[in-house]
Amino acid sequence: MAHKRVSIKKGGGLPQVELRFGNALFAKYDIFLFDRNGTNPQPVTTNQLNSDDEPDIFTVGAAVATLDQQILFWQAAISVFDNQPGQTYLMRAIITQDGQQLAVFDKRGPITNTVIDQDTVRFVLE
Repeated sequence: MAHKRVSIKKGGGLPQVELRFGNALFAKYDIFLFDRNGTNPQPVTTNQLNSDDEPDIFTVGAAVATLDQQILFWQAAISVFDNQPGQTYLMRAIITQDGQQLAVFDKRGPITNTVIDQDTVRFVLE
């Protein structure tokens, strides 16, 4: 399956990714940047919690020019506070560059206790 794509401006600043988890959930998550072949993962951030007082926004990469065709990967263990029937989860990634929103990616589904989910996007330099 092809990766979703986000176009970034080569003359702009480094992109940022923000993760949000909705529907009264808490999560522990990691974000990695893979090379264009899906190998050599470099951590953007690891072992993060959405329930702390720290913003869940992270700068991606060291130079915009090197991000072309690289793959941003995020994964999370998402849990509910109380295990009630019919609950759903939302994992949202917001990609920005220079304060401008470039894309929003949502993953949703049913949840009983805990789920593990992940998503990816490929950067394209314009």
